[in-house]
Amino acid sequence: MKTPIFIFVLLSFFANAQKVDNSFHGFYQEKKDNTFYKQFEFDGNGKVLIAGLDYGDFFTRNDSIIVYPDKSLFIFKIQKNKTIKGISDWVEKGIWEPIKDSIVTNNRKNEQQAQREAQLLAEYYDRTKAKSSLEDLFSGKTNPVYQEMCDKGLSRSCMNLFGMKMLEYTPALLNEPEKIASKKLKPHPELIALSKKIVALGNPEGYTVLGSYYHILGLKEKANSEWDKAIKLGSRKASMAKGLIEFGKSLEE
Repeated sequence: MKTPIFIFVLLSFFANAQKVDNSFHGFYQEKKDNTFYKQFEFDGNGKVLIAGLDYGDFFTRNDSIIVYPDKSLFIFKIQKNKTIKGISDWVEKGIWEPIKDSIVTNNRKNEQQAQREAQLLAEYYDRTKAKSSLEDLFSGKTNPVYQEMCDKGLSRSCMNLFGMKMLEYTPALLNEPEKIASKKLKPHPELIALSKKIVALGNPEGYTVLGSYYHILGLKEKANSEWDKAIKLGSRKASMAKGLIEFGKSLEE
């Protein structure tokens, strides 16, 4: 029995309707001052520099762009005139237009790997969009989705998992963080292993979060060593963390 041709057409439609990618590329500047985020620089490989401050992850699905900053979520629609329009919290009412004479390096080098990362981030979005990562972080429970997505190789999910595990293994982190160093806690081996996995997945922020963990435990030399590793690989978060600590010291002197 032959399969009716309309079945193939229908399957093709659904495949195209859910096309996921992360090759969006270019410098986009806000037309008016409706948001805090004046510019986005998409690198053509799943990373976006947000307002010149820090990098986030992104993927596209049809005419939508989903951007993950640190602990939030931005959603945009790609317009016919190539501008992008914000439709979610934080970017709502904003419109960004491409600036053609601005140079943004296209970092796409491995198509297969890039597509895999886009698919993983899209799956992560579908499985976690009903609840923010901050809600999960402070819930006191480890969301199994983060472990599953980390196991699949999504470094962003491993980062969230690190935060949840750090709260679990570091009592009083939210209530009395300044007293933790005096408790002389030993670094938990699971957190060290998780940070190494994040780095192995190509994300230098594995060094950053481990450095922050060491600093909380009072292991300042180890903290600086991890932050320096991250900084060498281009981490802005590590530079900021180290800078804030040094600024605090200068105020005390």
